[in-house]
Amino acid sequence: MKQEKDSEIIATICEYENSVAISDGERLTFRDSSGIIHLKGRGESTGTLKSYADRCNEYLRFGDEVDLAVCGAYSPYDALKVCDTPEIFLKTGFEQRPMLYTQKHLFQALTPKSDYNPHRHGFSIAQVKRFPELLASPVALANSPNRDDVVLAILLATDDYGAPLIAGIKPDGMGNYGECEVETNMVLSVYSRQNFIRYFALLRDMDAFVFVSGRKIEALEDLSGLPLAGNCSGLDIDRILQRPKCLG
Repeated sequence: MKQEKDSEIIATICEYENSVAISDGERLTFRDSSGIIHLKGRGESTGTLKSYADRCNEYLRFGDEVDLAVCGAYSPYDALKVCDTPEIFLKTGFEQRPMLYTQKHLFQALTPKSDYNPHRHGFSIAQVKRFPELLASPVALANSPNRDDVVLAILLATDDYGAPLIAGIKPDGMGNYGECEVETNMVLSVYSRQNFIRYFALLRDMDAFVFVSGRKIEALEDLSGLPLAGNCSGLDIDRILQRPKCLG
């Protein structure tokens, strides 16, 4: 019975890893030559991974909604539920509400960049399906320089050109989900930003940061090749620095 449960945990994690844009180095699972799924043997046990597998089930639910929307089989009146509001947002003062993402924003995210659409995001479906996991553990949160009703989440991911991703979150909104109108912390748009170093320095100069993860900043430096940690000098890393302006 335990072996069956352990196999279910490993299979769930593998299914999620197969569905998203993730490098082999980040994966926890692999298939052997016979097609059997294994953990990579980094010291994690299936017991400690159960909570992660539970989260993967939620990530897969969002991925299923993305697939339905792309196929035209999703309710045209409903937004997609990315996730429940992550713990780090709650610590800054957000209320626990579903984080919704409209189909309009989804299709904008999936529209390829071109000479005619230079501001489109050009994400793959696999990249979009990773949004819940990325939002759960952002690199930083910051007040938007342009909108007082939005907080920005800098994510531990880049686009195909190496530019880090940013998500705009608007709290205390209303959206449709499950054919009902519900209160939501709405994910407005997820996008990459060129000249990210300049923008990151601007956020620092404006005292816009709400939270910065020291470990995630280092990881984003490694991922993007951009020198970011120097712009965090003097910040109280890994602590809530201020209440987001969008919460009043």
